[in-house]
Amino acid sequence: MAYNCEPYYCSRKPRRKSWKKVVHVECGHDPQDAIFEIDDGFVKEGQAFVLDRLVVDADDLYKPLVKLEFSSLIQFEGEDEETYEPEVEVDLLFKLERICHGKKECIRSWRYLKEFDVEDPEERKNLELEIEISEPFTVTFCDKGLCPGCCEYRIVVEGKDFEGEFEYLRVVKPVLSAIVQGYIPNDY
Repeated sequence: MAYNCEPYYCSRKPRRKSWKKVVHVECGHDPQDAIFEIDDGFVKEGQAFVLDRLVVDADDLYKPLVKLEFSSLIQFEGEDEETYEPEVEVDLLFKLERICHGKKECIRSWRYLKEFDVEDPEERKNLELEIEISEPFTVTFCDKGLCPGCCEYRIVVEGKDFEGEFEYLRVVKPVLSAIVQGYIPNDY
């Protein structure tokens, strides 16, 4: 069954005297670190993790607007040795998903790509590359397309491509929060 995004209070225009603006904050619940599984130095393919989630109730709001903020730390240690062109690469895809009335959609995605390589122009000796990284990853998104009702937002990270041998790869300390704004009738 399709959900109607234009109920009575969404289709009429608010009059300034009869509506008041409301703002509230939602914080994620049950955040989970993403610890990628590594087998003999290589990151296993096809891994995805839900990092954090929150629920927004816009059921009584006219023109709801949701500003979402996500932050985390990406940490990895990788190496490549005994080659003429050692390379370490981490390619992650972060997706913001919205689930409303049983329908899931990816409303925005961000790519994290770090690539390190060293070249010996004369190719006379084997080189070694060791990298250890711990850096923040933060994104912000405004969702203006929210239908009334309860919707869940969640951040998912997927491993896309990796080069080199890894000691560890993880996304830790995930935090998802939302500021929700809309209008409600004064007599509500």
